[in-house]
Amino acid sequence: MSRVHSNRRVSRRRSRASIPWRLSLTVLGIPVLLLVLTVVYSTLIADRHIDVVVVDRVTGTPIAGATIETAAGTFQTDADGRARVPRTAQGPWRIVVPDYDAVTFTPEPGVRRLRVPLRPNVVHGTVVRNGDGAPIAGVLVRAEVGGVGIVDATTDASGAFTLRGVPDGATLTFTHSDFAPATVQLVSDRTTVDVALKPDVLRGVVRDSHGNPVRAIVAAESGWVTSEADGTFRLKGVEPGAQVVVKAPGHRSVEATVPASMELAVTLEPLVVRAIYINALVASKPDALEKRLELVDRTEVNAVVIDLKDSTGQVYYDTRVALAHEIGAVRPILQPAELVRALEARGIYTIARIVVFEDPILAEARPEWAIKDRTTGRAWRTWNGVAWVNAYRQEVWQYNVALAREAADFGFDEIQLDYIRFPTDGPLQKADYGVPHTAENRTAAIREFLRRVHEALLPTPAYLGADIFGLTMWELSDSGIGQNLETIVEQVDYVCPMLYPSHFWPGSLGFEIPNDHPYEVMRWSLENGLERVPPEARRKFRPWLQDFSYGPGKAYGPEEVRAQIRAVYDAGLDSWMLWNADSVYQEAALEAASS
Repeated sequence: MSRVHSNRRVSRRRSRASIPWRLSLTVLGIPVLLLVLTVVYSTLIADRHIDVVVVDRVTGTPIAGATIETAAGTFQTDADGRARVPRTAQGPWRIVVPDYDAVTFTPEPGVRRLRVPLRPNVVHGTVVRNGDGAPIAGVLVRAEVGGVGIVDATTDASGAFTLRGVPDGATLTFTHSDFAPATVQLVSDRTTVDVALKPDVLRGVVRDSHGNPVRAIVAAESGWVTSEADGTFRLKGVEPGAQVVVKAPGHRSVEATVPASMELAVTLEPLVVRAIYINALVASKPDALEKRLELVDRTEVNAVVIDLKDSTGQVYYDTRVALAHEIGAVRPILQPAELVRALEARGIYTIARIVVFEDPILAEARPEWAIKDRTTGRAWRTWNGVAWVNAYRQEVWQYNVALAREAADFGFDEIQLDYIRFPTDGPLQKADYGVPHTAENRTAAIREFLRRVHEALLPTPAYLGADIFGLTMWELSDSGIGQNLETIVEQVDYVCPMLYPSHFWPGSLGFEIPNDHPYEVMRWSLENGLERVPPEARRKFRPWLQDFSYGPGKAYGPEEVRAQIRAVYDAGLDSWMLWNADSVYQEAALEAASS
């Protein structure tokens, strides 16, 4: 009994021990099987597909809606930027999504998971005004590669812009008619660009002392414009704090600083010039100079013309122009800057005279720049043996342009060029200029030279004057010397005809001895020339008058000088200059200074 009972207990213990195992196998067998099947199925599926995730390469965020183009079909990423592509999709894949660069590639064999970063090609930003931060509408924003525009956009009223399809490594340019341009180089996948543009357009109006509009030149080192008929102007390329010059013939020039508002109203005061010529030797001697300046103080004369370079080719001061030193032209007997300051302190208008193409020093030192004698190959010379430089040579132009600009930097109110012509005496038939010496070529050379000098002086307060032959007021061509009135008047601020009655040929103007008719020669010549130019150019004329005796006929005294002055006024002009090579003038011909 006890053994049976004992076996039963053992048997029951075994049964109780085996029941949980069997139950767990029965209960848990299905989930385990499912799990195993799932793992097997997933493995089989994974072997048949590639898991792809497409992300923004700048932020790392997933990109939904990306299209994956393959040989096996087209697939799109879900909201998590994921897509499953069959492994059978062999060959190159192309992934495309708006606002990102498309990519094309071939997955490596055996890859199961693929992370594809895309470069965003959309750039956003705002453009504002430098200083106050005000938004700027209408700015053209352009993406360029190698200077070639690829895409562009325009800022809206809030200054915002969006550029789509911007290529990698592009440069953004920002342009607006009222602002200085700006450029930004895109680096490190930059997608936001904010820019502040500097205003660079000066607007304003120019009026005279009576409030009437003036056609004037408004100039800075960066450029220049001419005001409209109503006096308004728009000058681009300047910034607040820059210097501008406003000038118009018949008015004193004005220097102004560009205000932060970029708006400028300018009033030009009238300018009447009544000058005497003072040669360099007289100007270099204090006592002799003072004697002439006292004449200015006592009379209606208010200006002086002083030689800085004369027909000898000598430069009468220690110039910064290296060529003048190289050719031995410098004779430093004047201190121009000090001279100008002293004259300005006395209220005297200052004119620097520079002789241009009769320059024997330059012609001898640089024979390749001189007029050649076609029979000898050497320098051509006048009857007096003087060599001239070739007015066609731009090297000669550059030398004189540099001297003129330097004179302006000294503070002279005006630079007056003389001998801006081809020679008139000597064996002209032997002169070789290296180019066809036609009227067209001569006139073009003089015109271009004057244009370059004028442009060099535009940013300065100095005006440009040009001495011309008196015959130019009558001759419709160029008189064989390159001087044509209509051409020259367009290139300079002041035209200074040398209307010396003694220099007119016998029989000119119907007079056997023109020298004996100073009033008629002066008035008729001026009126004839003035009829040939536009009305607004009349204020450019300021003639040289004869205060010396020369040739047949009467000697010139106060009456003859005054007759010429009256002729100027009767012709409708108010400015003139007296010439005497020795700088000696007849005070009796002049009115006393006004108190």
